[in-house]
Amino acid sequence: MKQFIFLLVIATIGIVSISCDGRDRVFKTNTEVLIENKLLDSFSENITYVPETYTEVATDTILYNGFHVKLKTYTIMDKHIVNEFKQDSIVYKKYYREFVTDVIVTKNDKEIFNERIDKEFIHKHNNNLQLNKAIINVMVNQVSSVKNHGLVLSAMIKDIQNETIKFCDILIDSEGNLVLKEVQELYAFNEQT
Repeated sequence: MKQFIFLLVIATIGIVSISCDGRDRVFKTNTEVLIENKLLDSFSENITYVPETYTEVATDTILYNGFHVKLKTYTIMDKHIVNEFKQDSIVYKKYYREFVTDVIVTKNDKEIFNERIDKEFIHKHNNNLQLNKAIINVMVNQVSSVKNHGLVLSAMIKDIQNETIKFCDILIDSEGNLVLKEVQELYAFNEQT
């Protein structure tokens, strides 16, 4: 009798363990299973960062016309612009980290310009530009600098939401005075006549 009860208990455990193989989930979608287990939120977002890690580029340039330019461009890790869209029940979020450029300009060993170029700087000198969803990148325009007998920094302003690019030239004279003007050409480095 004891052997019969023991076999009955073993058989019951065996039947129960065999019947718990997930057949009830065969006809459910992946989304239904994730909702049932409260895991949908962790799988319904795809988040990326551009750039993924801290980025820094330092440039030290001496121009033919006597200007010495030091640029340090780097990412601000806690300031970003989000581009968000939904596709197939997945929310894609792309975080574009903002760039800042520190600029030091000397002429004949005398510092004439020392500024941080970011959205606030551009907005202060030209408040007509829409900079809410924009990333700014600054570079030395050597050809225009030599032609204009000054320093020309080209600022590329990319609107990440509608993928448009605008260019501004920051003209710095030998006294450190600056003029910011929007460039209408498709590409900022086109030769001007």
